[in-house]
Amino acid sequence: KEFIDFKPKVSLFTRPRRFGKTLAMDMLKTFFEVSSTDTSKYFKNKKIWSCGEEYRREQGKYPVIFVTFKDIKFATWEQTYTAIREIIANEYLRHDTLLTSDKCNEFEKNYFRKVVDGTITEVSMARAFLELSHMLNKHYGRPAVIIIDEYDNFTNVVLNEQGNEVYHALTHVSGFYREVFKKFKGMFERIFMTGVSPVTLDD
Repeated sequence: KEFIDFKPKVSLFTRPRRFGKTLAMDMLKTFFEVSSTDTSKYFKNKKIWSCGEEYRREQGKYPVIFVTFKDIKFATWEQTYTAIREIIANEYLRHDTLLTSDKCNEFEKNYFRKVVDGTITEVSMARAFLELSHMLNKHYGRPAVIIIDEYDNFTNVVLNEQGNEVYHALTHVSGFYREVFKKFKGMFERIFMTGVSPVTLDD
């Protein structure tokens, strides 16, 4: 309800492990995603359904991009990038109807194919979420909802390899850590994210 009311650019859910973050993300996916089946049945006895027609109209109306980085546990950027690319390629395949969409042009479809077959350059890959969400918006006439589960997992691997000296690592960022965020930050648009990294509200 709060997301529908305020429409924030990014919603970050920070909770300890085993607190149901992935389940919550799956619930959001099921609520918002366009589906060939009636998914409203999962919400008709929930509080969101009693909030009014304006909220019920949001159910099942948006294309959704949903990826999880929970299994990315590599020590080099090359391995990490390969794993990220494959995860995103699989999500592209979940939306392969875009390849036959008359709303998407051939340039966009060629980009789609390059992501899937692995010939996309690292520079172009930084636009992966942006390009997919743009194509979905054109095809469905509605902006995409992007859900990223454990967005910070692969950077936590670096911190753990450094003896889990989290604050030291955040203050004296390693070359790897800096490279990960330099390459990754361009992928985000309007999204839900979950993570388990320490968060401070101080300046």
